Parts: sequence; C-alpha cells; structure tokens
Amino acid sequence: AQLQGAQFNSYNWGGYLVYALREHPVFVDGRTDLYGDEFLTQYLQTAIGGDGWRETLEQYDIQWVLIETNSGLARRLRDEANWRTAYEDDLAVVFVREA
Repeated sequence: AQLQGAQFNSYNWGGYLVYALREHPVFVDGRTDLYGDEFLTQYLQTAIGGDGWRETLEQYDIQWVLIETNSGLARRLRDEANWRTAYEDDLAVVFVREA
C-alpha cells in the first residue's frame, strides 16, 4: 500500500527519511535550528504519547506514523480504532489512519 499524506516520524530517523523517502516530507529531523523549541516540545510530547498527542496529529493532518515500536505514541495508537498497524518489527512500526 502506498503511504499518502502527511507523516509523523521519529526524530532519530528524520535525516535518513529526508534522503530515503524524498517524496514524503518529514515531520522532524536533526536540523533543530529549523524547528524552534515550541515545535520540538510539541513533537516530543506527541512521540511519548503525552498530553496533546491526538491534537498534534489532528493539527498537522497526520495520515501515517513511523515511530519506534516501544514508544509511548505507538502504545497509544495501538488502542485507537481509527489507526491500523501497516508494518511492525522489533525496531519500528508504521501506523496508517483509517478513513
């Protein structure tokens, strides 16, 4: 299945994704000076599944998520009816928003 729409990705993989998936703009990568503290705090809160994680995914119209398998966000999305697991291994999981 083709991944479409905006993605939310792990900060740790952003630099690689810029190179490997050029057709999909990353949510965040290691160029922290481009993003600012407020955005990076919002990213971190979302990645850990903390306060406001749903709102962040809505605000940016996130359609798919690539995140560490054992992250807080992965644990949250596993319990959400409108997200399905498209891929998972010991390191990474891809969730896709259901229409």
